[in-house]
Amino acid sequence: MVQLFPRRVERSMTDLFSELAELLVQATDTHSRLLGHGYRERTRIAPVLHDQASRAEELCLRIAQRLAQSLITPYEAELLYDLALTLADTVAAMENTAELLVVSRVGALPTPLLEAAKGIERAAELTVVATWTLNRVRDMGDYYPQIRKLKRQGDRLVRQALGELYQRGGASTDLLPLRDITASMGRTIELQEHTGRLADLLRVKDA
Repeated sequence: MVQLFPRRVERSMTDLFSELAELLVQATDTHSRLLGHGYRERTRIAPVLHDQASRAEELCLRIAQRLAQSLITPYEAELLYDLALTLADTVAAMENTAELLVVSRVGALPTPLLEAAKGIERAAELTVVATWTLNRVRDMGDYYPQIRKLKRQGDRLVRQALGELYQRGGASTDLLPLRDITASMGRTIELQEHTGRLADLLRVKDA
């Protein structure tokens, strides 16, 4: 089996990816708490998510620097860099949702969105476990199928939230912010599926 990372940098590389994935888990928890509260608490929690997004970007940069020093193929390096970027982008997408919530001052969110947030948390937990196997990608098992399942569930919940939103009706000034928030959560779900796909490409490459 091909080792993705030379032994001399293997620990540092895998540690960086695991740290980034663990940060993603923390961000999904912050994201869920923010969705479940009202405006005042959201203004207090949102800066935490902003800090987590900034730290994710820093870790992504460190991974890029480590990849530049590693002895792996350009194809593998590109996949791993894309993986790091997607993890960071996922945290940034949740930060975007937080900003929309605070700026728009919307009230309680549709229940399907709160349920979708739980699926986002679960996907992040699975991703942490997957990063532990980056130096032996054949051991990822059914990580991607599980992420795909969560993606389908998340898409369905987003559609339900939009359906409830349009059935509720009201002024466009009230509907548009909620539509944007729903779309932002949909983007987070898409990025998590892309993370799973990239990890699976690494597994297939090593098969």
